[in-house]
Amino acid sequence: MGKKIVILNGSPRKKGNTSALVKAFTEGAENAGNTVRNFF
Repeated sequence: MGKKIVILNGSPRKKGNTSALVKAFTEGAENAGNTVRNFF
């Protein structure tokens, strides 16, 4: 059973390093069977 993960991105730049990190983490977590929800 996968986990439910919430990511809060508080960075002021929508295409910055934090967004790239969030995207990579989200892809990995979803591939592992988890549910991920992102908030900017």
